Amino acid sequence: MKKILKFILPVLIVFGFAGCLDINENVEVKKDGSGQLVMDMDMSQMMEMLQNYMSKEDMAKKGMQKMDTTIFMKDVVDTVSTLSAEKKALLRPGQIHIKMDMDAKVFTTHMQFPYTSQANLQKLYGAMSDGSLGSAKLFGGLGGDQGASPGGMDQFNGIYDFTAKDGLMAKKVNEEKWKALTNDPQMAQVKQAADMGMEVSYTTTIVLPRAVKSVDNPLAKLSDDKKTVTLKYNLIDVFKDPKQFDYKIEY
Repeated sequence: MKKILKFILPVLIVFGFAGCLDINENVEVKKDGSGQLVMDMDMSQMMEMLQNYMSKEDMAKKGMQKMDTTIFMKDVVDTVSTLSAEKKALLRPGQIHIKMDMDAKVFTTHMQFPYTSQANLQKLYGAMSDGSLGSAKLFGGLGGDQGASPGGMDQFNGIYDFTAKDGLMAKKVNEEKWKALTNDPQMAQVKQAADMGMEVSYTTTIVLPRAVKSVDNPLAKLSDDKKTVTLKYNLIDVFKDPKQFDYKIEY
């Protein structure tokens, strides 16, 4: 998977494939504080466009081969010695589905992680943002030598501190992590994409057990019952102004 992801961004930049990547993050919080975190990424449109520039053989060399795989975290987390017992417990109930079919022009990933409390939701976000999902051992042959979480989202989400407790959900830029990311030489291509106006649609949907009292991000849209908050933005813009994606929701 890492081999695929390392190849995708340079291609997007070279050919200007704006709008070829859609990411949907869904957080559901129930009355008892339990719920699930779901992350979907759809690169199917990009797959279709790539076929106009590359042969199947060339795509296969980049690791883009047909697959339809579900990884159950309970089957793999205990094999990773670098994960703490706490992180293993958080990740164990989750599953990740990866589907790629060049002929059908489909390339999607679906990550689903249930949690038992908002304290565990906060810890789960931390585990998904600090590279814990990037262990090569978690994904075997999909991970390459160093591993990469499906979607490579840990690098982007990792610059934010996430807070979840009864009545409050918030995300705020961590200045030290942001500085470290911008100084990473590997991020030069992403900065180039931002300068070129490339778009990666990122939608966050948060379903809460009670009506929202206040939300401070002007991008936020509330449902009629005020229990669902939706934020939609261009992920690449995080390199222009990451603070515009901060939010504080009180409910």
